[in-house]
Amino acid sequence: MKIEHLAALICALSAVSVAQTPTPSPTENSIPTSAITGSGKRGYLPKFAGPAQINDSAILQSADGDVGIGTTAPLFPLHIFSANTTPPPGQYPTALYVETPVSVDGTNTVAIQGLASSNSGSVFGVLGTTYSPGGIAVLGNNTGTTGGGGGGVEGLTSSADFGFSWGIRGDAVASTGSAVALFAQTYSSDGTAGYFLNRASGNIIVGHVGQNDDQSVFRVDGTGRVFADGGFQPNGADFAESMAVTGKRGGYAAGDLLVIDPAAKRHLALAQKPYSTLVAGVYSTKPGMLGSTRKIDAPSANDEIPLAMVGIVPCKVSTENGPIRAGDLLVTSSTPGHAMRGTDRGRMLGAVVGKALEPLSAGMGVIQVLVTLQ
Repeated sequence: MKIEHLAALICALSAVSVAQTPTPSPTENSIPTSAITGSGKRGYLPKFAGPAQINDSAILQSADGDVGIGTTAPLFPLHIFSANTTPPPGQYPTALYVETPVSVDGTNTVAIQGLASSNSGSVFGVLGTTYSPGGIAVLGNNTGTTGGGGGGVEGLTSSADFGFSWGIRGDAVASTGSAVALFAQTYSSDGTAGYFLNRASGNIIVGHVGQNDDQSVFRVDGTGRVFADGGFQPNGADFAESMAVTGKRGGYAAGDLLVIDPAAKRHLALAQKPYSTLVAGVYSTKPGMLGSTRKIDAPSANDEIPLAMVGIVPCKVSTENGPIRAGDLLVTSSTPGHAMRGTDRGRMLGAVVGKALEPLSAGMGVIQVLVTLQ
């Protein structure tokens, strides 16, 4: 009797336990217990439309194995087509968006990497194409606003051969028109539109023209020296040297005739006396070439002006020694900063600043002068 009672008790407890266990109901994320129903088109990946209902997704796999999203005829292993014209605020309409977490240990992180692993042929790691006249095929945007550094686009080459390789290349391939192969701009007064650095002290810039890639016509070497087969054609027509002046620079003006100041070291002053053999040149209005003893990155000196020593410059003149005719030799005068016609041959040795290229019949004025110190 005791065994029979114990068996009956176990059966009763089992029945209560089963009765208290609820039957799970299907939810959006649960695996349905009933049969799954639905239909779709061939090649499309299915998606759940409900707990037990499936239909087509937007992802298609063609007979060739290519996957298309938004297109029924994928041309590549992964072909995405998006007609999205209402992106989130502040974003562009985007077909593919990839994001990688911020690097916290200083290592490189890459959102998208393109690799053309073939070691031959004209292959592309990443190719961007646009048909819009105002479009940009590839846009790199570094939105960092603090801390400095970083960039928008970087091109690298690891080639150590002597063949022609490049980090970034721009081609304007049309045979007509005014397209620019490389264009750079900056909106900051402290910025630089183009910056070139050769850390091994080789050439900084080399220019070629025509089809001969081995013949350069322009070159800047690692010391900053410029080589140009065609010479230079600046807008200014004189060579000037930057030199300090005695007194405030505001007391001098373009066209002034200048002399060496014997009371100072490497300083200039306004010409004050006739036939001065201290004559040095003319305050250049717009030098074609400007020499200086300062380094290129040194700040401009507040007490220096450009002294034209060779070439054609506007010069202040006076007719105190008679009307000036084209071709007259010019010397210093008693009018400060002005030249006059030289007539005393015995006093002109070492006192001639140049030759007049224009006449002046009376008074004072400014004429073009060929500076040729004699």
